[in-house]
Amino acid sequence: MRRTYMGLLAIGVAAAGAVLFAASGCRTSTQSGLPNHINTVEVHIFKKKTMYKDIETWITRGIIDRINADPSIRVSSRNGDALITGEILAVDRTTLRETTSNQPGTVQITVLAEYSFYDNIQRRYIFENVPIRSSETGISPGIYEASRGGTRDEGERGAADQLAAEIVRRTIGMW
Repeated sequence: MRRTYMGLLAIGVAAAGAVLFAASGCRTSTQSGLPNHINTVEVHIFKKKTMYKDIETWITRGIIDRINADPSIRVSSRNGDALITGEILAVDRTTLRETTSNQPGTVQITVLAEYSFYDNIQRRYIFENVPIRSSETGISPGIYEASRGGTRDEGERGAADQLAAEIVRRTIGMW
């Protein structure tokens, strides 16, 4: 008797949860999920406190390309509904593995930056100076094989691309 009651209770709770989930308006959509008043995003080129050439351009271009891939939002060159800004604080190069002749074999480039997401319509920061590291994503960005002809440029581009993807995921995709 107790098992039947518990089973019925579990079914009832599951059914009630399903009804509440459906009633809450949860749905899949191609929209970004940003507040309705944000339809355009301005992306300023990232500032940098490092001597690494072009990395700020790669990050900014990566952010723009990913936002443009979302059909419900577009990048605006000025007067956007929202604004993404950022600064590259450091670029680190770490040798993960050396060759038998003590030369760098596997190398990882890590980019440390901070970014902000400002709502120009409501005149408030949604995120401000959020620190982010390209190696946070867990899929080994910025790694290249120097011992097999890989270049530092490949590592920098990989780290920049991964950082851009994570910034867009956290700002546009997080809603």
